Amino acid sequence: MQGATPIRVAIVEDEVLVASMLSAWVSRNEHFTFAGAAHNGREGLQLCLQTRPDVALIDVMMPDMDGIALAEVLLKEVPGIKIVILSARLDPYCIHRIQRLGIPGYVDKSSTPDVVTEAILAVARGETFQTPGYSARLQQLRSDPVAFFKILSGREVDVLRLLTKGYNLEQIGKQMGVTFHTARTHLRNIRKKLNVHNTLDLLSHAKKNGFF
Repeated sequence: MQGATPIRVAIVEDEVLVASMLSAWVSRNEHFTFAGAAHNGREGLQLCLQTRPDVALIDVMMPDMDGIALAEVLLKEVPGIKIVILSARLDPYCIHRIQRLGIPGYVDKSSTPDVVTEAILAVARGETFQTPGYSARLQQLRSDPVAFFKILSGREVDVLRLLTKGYNLEQIGKQMGVTFHTARTHLRNIRKKLNVHNTLDLLSHAKKNGFF
């Protein structure tokens, strides 16, 4: 890395102490230049739009906009940006969203700074980097014949996601740009595919898979 242009790194982390420690660490690291820190998803979006970092290190669980939703916007609005997710979440829905977006980096929050450095350097080179726990969980889900994302269509996943947010079928239809009857048909198909017979069991299944 000697003589190479430092990688500009932005941090989006809602825990102030963690964000401060990461900011100080990035600032001291010879491979990086600190582009700034934000403490929620909307602040993170503004930070990255203004500073155009090479890599954004993003926590998943944040107020206003969660880290994966933020990553989805950044991948559209900041050409060339690379994302490293920093989290302890390994639930199926979280992993499904990360894989669907093609986010190249995932680092468990228990990792050492050296591992985070390795992850940032790897994604900046255009490579993928996943800590072992994530890789193992991903392989487990891929081999699971009844994983929800293998059973449900993308539209059905959207219906289930909105249902867990407390939307009724009329509101779900409006959110998705479909009729009430179409939303109801999606819900009926979800219950049939997952073999659940009431809303309580459906929400229990969704919680188990990390929808909320």
